[in-house]
Amino acid sequence: MAEKPRLRVWIDIDINGTRAAYQRACDFVETRNLAYNLTSNKLEELGGSEKKRLKETLYPNDFEWKDRGRVCIRMPPERLTFELYPDVAPLAVENFISLIKGDKGKGQSGKQLHYLGCPFHRVLKGFVAQSGDFVMGNGTGGESIYNGKKFKDDKDGLKVKLNRRGMLAMGNTGKNSNSSQFFITLSDCSRLTGKHVGFGELVSGEEVLELIERCGRDSDDVEDGKPLYEVVIADCGVCD
Repeated sequence: MAEKPRLRVWIDIDINGTRAAYQRACDFVETRNLAYNLTSNKLEELGGSEKKRLKETLYPNDFEWKDRGRVCIRMPPERLTFELYPDVAPLAVENFISLIKGDKGKGQSGKQLHYLGCPFHRVLKGFVAQSGDFVMGNGTGGESIYNGKKFKDDKDGLKVKLNRRGMLAMGNTGKNSNSSQFFITLSDCSRLTGKHVGFGELVSGEEVLELIERCGRDSDDVEDGKPLYEVVIADCGVCD
């Protein structure tokens, strides 16, 4: 019997406006390369010493550019890839995939039913990184594809063990209260097993998850867990 195809999605993460900072550096090089006698008008083609000089000297001292915001000369890894469990948690997976694709238009809230641009509003080191509130952006909102209503727990999804780093599960406010919020475990979160629907796991991008966690608060430091730097879903989609 042929193996059933795996269902995977990807999420690209932008931390502290790094994408914009990198684009700013690219634009600077394209515009000012002749003025500074750079070897190319493309950032990626510059040598290491040129990139260092750009960041440390040229850009900070350029009268026209220095106040436009910081620059980043090298893009960090940004992609998380998850394998989903449609047989275990069909409701959660259908909802998640649709919000990844953004194919349902606007919801009852008037907001696009899409994770694009959604922040990680809660990151607690050694615990969870939580996102999915595209309505309010702070963890107080969320909306499902099921007419905007909260949907019931997938029973088998509640059996998924959240006992290791990288597990993907639904955020909720109690039994059968799923909407769009989800979280990624950052350690063994076995105490959450049975309380939250598990519906996937991280299969690549551990280095990105580490970057997200570095932005987090200590688990006993603050109640809401708002990250130290902005962590946003910059792009997302379903793997071919």
